[in-house]
Amino acid sequence: MDHPPMPFARHLSRSLPAVCVVFACLAQTGCSPLPDIAAQSQTMPGPPPVLVPLDGILAQADAVGTGAAAIGPVNARAERLRARADRLRRQ
Repeated sequence: MDHPPMPFARHLSRSLPAVCVVFACLAQTGCSPLPDIAAQSQTMPGPPPVLVPLDGILAQADAVGTGAAAIGPVNARAERLRARADRLRRQ
């Protein structure tokens, strides 16, 4: 019994070399050595970064609030623009 080739077999045979090349590149990068971060941190200029507890940063963010004073004018302008757009649509 002779079966006709499947419609995707032609496309598969054309893309198989490309898939093999991509797989080979990925395999090679997976085998590459990782950089030595400890050696790089010793050669960095300046003092190491200081780690700050998150509680102080969160307290400062809560003290600032939501910024309603800054958002108010933007919301008011947006409402004016929406009203103007509605008027223009009705004309």
